[in-house]
Amino acid sequence: MRVPPDFIYELSPPVLFLVVLAAVGAVALAIQQVIRLPRVAKAAPQLAQMSTAVSTIAGAIFGLSMTFLANSVWNTEDKAHDAVNGEARAVRVMDLYMDSLTAPAYDGMARLIANYGEAVKAEWDSMTEDDYGSPAEVALRTIYGAVIKGLAEGEQNRLLQQRLLTSLDELSAARQERLSIAENYVSVSQWTLVTGLGIVLLFVVTLSHAAFPLARRVAVLAVVMAISIMLYVILLHDRPFIGYAAQTADPILKATGVEP
Repeated sequence: MRVPPDFIYELSPPVLFLVVLAAVGAVALAIQQVIRLPRVAKAAPQLAQMSTAVSTIAGAIFGLSMTFLANSVWNTEDKAHDAVNGEARAVRVMDLYMDSLTAPAYDGMARLIANYGEAVKAEWDSMTEDDYGSPAEVALRTIYGAVIKGLAEGEQNRLLQQRLLTSLDELSAARQERLSIAENYVSVSQWTLVTGLGIVLLFVVTLSHAAFPLARRVAVLAVVMAISIMLYVILLHDRPFIGYAAQTADPILKATGVEP
């Protein structure tokens, strides 16, 4: 099971932000209760003197870790967009070359490409790199076979075959890139790291303001909002093929002549 579970990404942006805010707020409240424990409260004045510098360091480390993670997530999202468009572009180029085929050959090739589009549509919600034998993979192999066997004779056919195979190679490469990206999401260890750093930041900020209740509430509220916004942004862009703002298969389906 992936963490967080997929249904979290299906939430609308406002609801997702409220869920994240509630979770971070609950952690902040729990830390407030820890600060009130007799042993911790007794040591709070001494700990507060040290925690001011520590909170600055913790904030800097948390900010840097979130920046690097956000950069990775956005790069993955851009790659997903490029892979889908590359797959669709390869199909459209093939269609241009197919105009040189006779009517029966064109219809047969168009039917094979449509079969590929239907298979892509069916696999979209469960993409995996280990797709050997999947309907989309079988459909792609069938297209390769038709191009290699059906255009083996004649100078013009061999030239057309070479162009179609080049486009097929680009289609296959874009497809493999898409399948790879589908499994490239924020890992459990990455979530653990940023969550742990966020908890540490909340703890030291709370501790550094332990002797000043009003200042503590304001500081903790500001940190809770900052952490919530950062986590929300990551969740909004992680896993580009699922969720409320997911990259859809529409460009590929339109190129293959399949209804989205």
